[in-house]
Amino acid sequence: MTILSLLQAAPPPPPGGEGLAWNEVLREYIKFVGYFLAIGAAAYRYLILPRFDRSEEGAVIGRRSAALLGVTGVFLLLLSLLGGIEMNALLHGKTFIQSMPKAVGRFRFQLVAMATSLVGYTLARRASPRIGWPLAAIGILGVVLQPLITSRGLAGRVNAVHILAASTWLGTLTVMLFTGIRALLRAPASGTSRATAAAGIVNAFTPVALTAATVLALSGATTAWLHLKHLSNLWETGYGKALLVKLALVLAVVSMGWWNWKRVKPALAEADESIHRLNRSATTELIFAALVLAATAVLVSLPSPK
Repeated sequence: MTILSLLQAAPPPPPGGEGLAWNEVLREYIKFVGYFLAIGAAAYRYLILPRFDRSEEGAVIGRRSAALLGVTGVFLLLLSLLGGIEMNALLHGKTFIQSMPKAVGRFRFQLVAMATSLVGYTLARRASPRIGWPLAAIGILGVVLQPLITSRGLAGRVNAVHILAASTWLGTLTVMLFTGIRALLRAPASGTSRATAAAGIVNAFTPVALTAATVLALSGATTAWLHLKHLSNLWETGYGKALLVKLALVLAVVSMGWWNWKRVKPALAEADESIHRLNRSATTELIFAALVLAATAVLVSLPSPK
């Protein structure tokens, strides 16, 4: 069964109340994963890899694998966008054209930006990295930051920053784990070079993660306040309870990040065995991040408190 068929088969929300449309939750989850991979790949290329581009380790933790994850991320974004329209058409007995967003200009911009990023990542992987990577980065930034220009309210603008910050932090961690750390684990052992390379990756990632996490906390607090309206809605509404679950999971991610920073990172350059420890702890952090995405997908599918 394909992802699109899952989107189509999921039941619609019950009338009234705070019922969840699980097809909408799935669509949102796919979208968030797409953002993580597409933005994380660009951030990894421009914020992490420059330190290794002229080194021997650069051949191991190079850009092609990151570009492949970028392609996957943009494909998921396209699936979420177009699959959501098709799903809405099926649920309401309309054609695809009839179910397209009323803001046609914004919809077309999204498609063009996603297509630009997809072409860019494809070129970056095979044909022309010099042309491909800038195209990929510009395209995906256009997708995520479009609300800064087109949104009429503050909530849309803040949410765009929130998504960018989350994807820069945890998306880059995802790409770093699969294209960097695990590539080093598969590379032939040669003294302490693998551990040294892993330490270099983490050292480059740390300021990116700290900056993105700070922006994420500020934008998240602003978004929560704009939607909650009253503090009591935090425990009296389904939206508020879902937000509490998300905050608990975010705290778990932050705790794992702190552990990696304070405990795992200092031991990285000592021996190759430390890379296995980093791989385990980073994987655990990403599992919690995946749960955060699930909670977020539920959260955005619920109506805001009145």
